[in-house]
Amino acid sequence: MTSPSLEPRDWALWRAIALMGRRLVAGLEQRLQAEVGISVPDLDILMALDAAPDGRLRAGSLGEMLGWEKSRISHHVSRMEARGLVKRVTCVEDHRGTWVELDDAGGSALTAALPVFAAHLKHGLVDVVPADEAEVIGRVALRVLDASPATSCQAEIDRLGVELGLRAGTPS
Repeated sequence: MTSPSLEPRDWALWRAIALMGRRLVAGLEQRLQAEVGISVPDLDILMALDAAPDGRLRAGSLGEMLGWEKSRISHHVSRMEARGLVKRVTCVEDHRGTWVELDDAGGSALTAALPVFAAHLKHGLVDVVPADEAEVIGRVALRVLDASPATSCQAEIDRLGVELGLRAGTPS
């Protein structure tokens, strides 16, 4: 059944984009688990912490950056903490918040994961999409993200716009 306001082509576009994302992530998940022993969400957190000043972020900021609910970030960080990938530190400035910091094992896991991620990205996306089409895809992705009513991830969306050279600012 389709919506009267959408054409079959519109539904097919949605399914193609959603399936592409799921397949790229599933392939990366398989490679990371087999070669490094971490998951894609683990990698997302490790990369966010690595990019953060002092290798740490407030738990709430980390959740907002990834577009995760508070409970999801809390549970996932707990599992990563149990594996020695990250650690929680009470914020001495206000004692209400918690910092999530990259731990030594997390740094090692990230170092091992980045070549796996790069190879997967190159094989599954970079080598498949010509540069001129990649720029178009980047522009379209940012337009879709800007039109979304969701408010999470805005800092990440802004940073991507700069890194893709599609928005003013200084790339990090």
